[in-house]
Amino acid sequence: MTALRARTWYDATAITPPTTQPITSINGGVYDVAIIGAGLAGLVSALTLAHGGARVIVLETDHIGSGASGRNGGFCSAGWAADHAQITKQVGAENAQTLEALAQQGLDWMKTRMQMPHYAPCAMMQGELILSLSGAALQPAGQDQVITTPDLRKILTARRYKSAVYSPSAVHFHPLNFMRLLAQDVMDAGGEIIENTPVIGVSKTAHGFDVRVAGGKATIKAQRVITATGGYMGNDTPFSRRHLLPIRTYIGVTDPMPEILDRHIKCHWAIADTRRAGNYYRRLPDGRLLWGMAITAFGTLDTDSIRHMVLRDMGTIYPEMVAQMQSRQAGIDFAWAGNMAYARHYLPFVGEIGQNRYILSGFGGHGMNTAPAAAQALAAHILGDHQAVQAFANIPRLRVFGRIGALAAESTYRYMRLRDALSERLG
Repeated sequence: MTALRARTWYDATAITPPTTQPITSINGGVYDVAIIGAGLAGLVSALTLAHGGARVIVLETDHIGSGASGRNGGFCSAGWAADHAQITKQVGAENAQTLEALAQQGLDWMKTRMQMPHYAPCAMMQGELILSLSGAALQPAGQDQVITTPDLRKILTARRYKSAVYSPSAVHFHPLNFMRLLAQDVMDAGGEIIENTPVIGVSKTAHGFDVRVAGGKATIKAQRVITATGGYMGNDTPFSRRHLLPIRTYIGVTDPMPEILDRHIKCHWAIADTRRAGNYYRRLPDGRLLWGMAITAFGTLDTDSIRHMVLRDMGTIYPEMVAQMQSRQAGIDFAWAGNMAYARHYLPFVGEIGQNRYILSGFGGHGMNTAPAAAQALAAHILGDHQAVQAFANIPRLRVFGRIGALAAESTYRYMRLRDALSERLG
């Protein structure tokens, strides 16, 4: 079993998936919008368009939540993968402020949705602890609270952390359950979702576009097309392949070990450090620990290799905890990898790539708030409100140059790891 399709803890604990339509149910006519990709961005754009009165169809190569949207760490906080200084450099101060506001709106939208009674299976929990391994103190923003070193030692037994900030606005949750509930909401609003239907091509026609699917089962006619694929882009998405890199990250989930976690991680917040390829982890409701780590541009590890890598990485932060796990024969029960879509500047592409053709992708590293914000902005643009999407217009559409870009990304991440290690040592 490859790590990219390995069974996740989310799969094992998920609610029943919604019943989507078969491709044979397509009854002709021209859709207002066809959306390629049923990840978070694709489903939120579909929901917004359907609520606006559009006839919408979503085409998914695999199944709901099979990509990054349903197999990530389950973190959701304000901001983008790029920091404010990077965003300002790319789009200017005014657009940067707009994008920051949109990111906050995306977080608020996610939290409001998960507070709806039927979203209870998402098990949303409040709070994120942000940690630094270097000597530089973290700067709180908004309602964030600085955690003193003595107080941090009461929460975590890991001694490598030098400073911490608690963010009460962030949340963590079960992303696969969220995706399945969101898909049902799309269908309840009148949108159609077709799973297990790879798109193999899009052709311009008099009515707009013909979207061709594998096996020649049907041709979907639509006036507009949104490409909302992420790190699993195919040959049907040439723009994505030219401008985005599929970058892998890795997650492991331990066996149940609540007593050990009570000793070493005395909080139920999401936890992440500030390194570009650092750790992110959280306690799960059934007494396990989810541990995310690493970024690679090449290769795919099998699940056993990921288990060993995760356990070794945990040991560099919590050596006593891992020793206790091993003495009790507790290990890594679930292990998987996931692809994220990254641009060179860590910002997404949102907007037109041709007449009535749109891109909605590139949310790697911070997608659970930014994807819904961007999806709503693009959907509003299609429905006639062009204001919000303008903030994305100035984001440069830089090429990634295939394997050359992947090699550059791999080299950059290795350099960042060395720089982080040096900063920690000097700090």
